[in-house]
Amino acid sequence: MDDFLPGSCEAAGLFRQSALAWCDGRLDVGLRCAEAAVDAQCEEVHEHCELAPFWRVALLIKAREIDAGWRALESIEARRGTSGSERITATSHIIRGELLFTTGRVDEGLAEVEAGLLVAESSGCARSLLPTGYVVMALGALRRADMRSCLHYVDKLTDEALLGYFGRAAGAWVTAQALAARSGVESVADLVAGIVTNPVVLGQLLVSEPAAASWLVRACGTLGARDLAEATVAAARAASATQPGFAVVRASALHAAGLLEGDSDDLLEAAERYPDLWCGASAREDLAGLLSARRSERNNAIRVFESALEGYTAVGATRDASRVVNKLRELGVRRGAIRAVERDGQLPHGLTEAEFAVAELVSQGHTNNEVGRQLFISRHTVAFHLRKVYQKMSVASRVELAAKWKSV
Repeated sequence: MDDFLPGSCEAAGLFRQSALAWCDGRLDVGLRCAEAAVDAQCEEVHEHCELAPFWRVALLIKAREIDAGWRALESIEARRGTSGSERITATSHIIRGELLFTTGRVDEGLAEVEAGLLVAESSGCARSLLPTGYVVMALGALRRADMRSCLHYVDKLTDEALLGYFGRAAGAWVTAQALAARSGVESVADLVAGIVTNPVVLGQLLVSEPAAASWLVRACGTLGARDLAEATVAAARAASATQPGFAVVRASALHAAGLLEGDSDDLLEAAERYPDLWCGASAREDLAGLLSARRSERNNAIRVFESALEGYTAVGATRDASRVVNKLRELGVRRGAIRAVERDGQLPHGLTEAEFAVAELVSQGHTNNEVGRQLFISRHTVAFHLRKVYQKMSVASRVELAAKWKSV
């Protein structure tokens, strides 16, 4: 934290208070102190005083006060122009990228974050910002079913965690998601329990990542750990009660409670309250899942699933969209295959996104059933893509694919 909050002027003191409040799960206090830090007059030129406005934008992103975040960022950039240290440059890229990502402009957001990480990693500056960038990159890759990139950034998060980086909650959560996607929720049971039973980590996570509470409830349900699910909901409700001014915190609490208690009204309200598309789509998917269990609600379930599919597709969440397509298929509704968002540059051997994802997992030794579970496609679809991979890569077996894949 000392690297993140150096100095002894008034702005630095307020900056520190803001960061500590957020770390304790008080986003409201953190924002007030961040605003005061920005307004504080510093007689000297300190780099951390220049960073305070970016920190305020970061908190506005967590609060999903998007319009205010854009106004604040544009104000910073208008004052700064093109000048600034490498640390300021890296910070600007990463914060702008996170804001773009949150608003659904995924390609632009990931490109900005990657640019900021390149500056930060090559110069050794802004180390405290690396986890923020890694979390965004890992989430983006996970939602696109690009497990190679996702796990690459998870490894980087693990390295930073060993160094005791500031703000570890989001990194732990993203790591749990990635490992669960690869090996099943059972493989991260201890990590899930560790997050939920650590009040500091859970409190910080609930005011940083609005999708976290519902994911934890879902994971705990799969693990049969209702006590942990109840603890998550209680903490989410407490965060909402103490910070009623944030629609996103309220929506997160409603989403988690609706899942735990099977309350369609809570899930619907959560979907309508969420300020960002991905979270809204997630709540609608869970609502549709609840409705689909009721025979009389089949048509409503289909309508809500289709709304969720539209939201996921709009933000390039290929993996989530594919999952919803499969759920619609189970209800007798067929939708076309979901196309992944194209990456910058060409994929090796002329592979499509789907073929690349299948080849990556098969080369790691996964069976067709395991690949299908991770990518939310049937084993028959996996086999179809795998045949295409064999043709394009001129291999005849999984062993040959694994050997050749090492050089990709």
